[in-house]
Amino acid sequence: MESYTIKLLAPAKINLALAVKNKRADGMHSLETIFQTVSLYDRIEVALRDGAIICHCGELSGEKNLAYQAAVLFLDKYQSLNPLNSKVGMEITIEKKIPHQAGLAGGSSDAAAVLKALNVLFAKPFSYHELCQLAQQCGSDTAFFLKGGTQWGEGTGSELTELPSAPEMDLIIVKPERGVDTAAAYRTFDEIGVCSNLCFNTWQRLLVKKDVRAIGEKLFNSLEIAAFKLVPEIKEIKNILKEKGCQGVLMSGSGSAVFGLLQDVEQGKQIIDALKAAGFLNNWLVRTIAGNSDNYF
Repeated sequence: MESYTIKLLAPAKINLALAVKNKRADGMHSLETIFQTVSLYDRIEVALRDGAIICHCGELSGEKNLAYQAAVLFLDKYQSLNPLNSKVGMEITIEKKIPHQAGLAGGSSDAAAVLKALNVLFAKPFSYHELCQLAQQCGSDTAFFLKGGTQWGEGTGSELTELPSAPEMDLIIVKPERGVDTAAAYRTFDEIGVCSNLCFNTWQRLLVKKDVRAIGEKLFNSLEIAAFKLVPEIKEIKNILKEKGCQGVLMSGSGSAVFGLLQDVEQGKQIIDALKAAGFLNNWLVRTIAGNSDNYF
């Protein structure tokens, strides 16, 4: 092992587009999506120690946390290939900034950060593709965060293809007090939603041109209709962002967070004042960020 402790930032993601294609025989849904990392982060510290795996994350502490599950998967695979004389454990500490049940995939990002941290701590025993296989076992979005940036996802979201980097964009993210349970969103979609598709080539061309307004016009999310029914405040937030001149507005993932493409940060500050006046207090000004996989694989 190269060292005993490592700290990482785990970014949130938005979906610039998300189309639900169909429901599979296993009960999961096939989708197509454009993932994009943004500058809202959880802070992760992984410290190796003898004994058990411990995960500190406030109310989300313990074995149900995806970061804990990622650690178990990594150690099981490592020890199957490199039997150790003593049981290796670790202490994972997560400082949460990414809100829960928001469609921003904070839990998946935390799990990916743990996998990357452990790969460094154990002197990089696994390739990117081997870590992807582990990531796919602990959340549909986890594999995306191993590299981040701008990627096309299909299947359940874990089959990835790199895309041209999105332009640097200023965004506002807004979350109502209530979150959306992902399973409930898909159940509601099955009742009232309409299946659809995205076009890879169209999005590839849009991203190459770096035209923020054109990207804003193509934002799309099949799950909005379901989320509006579950949490009507989502639609109210969308309307406020549109009225205040965002270049594009969309709910991220299964919700309940909504993002708007800004002309600049000053516009975002003015929109926050309007949101607070309307009772929406959970707001973040962020930027799109490029992928960062250096030194992890």
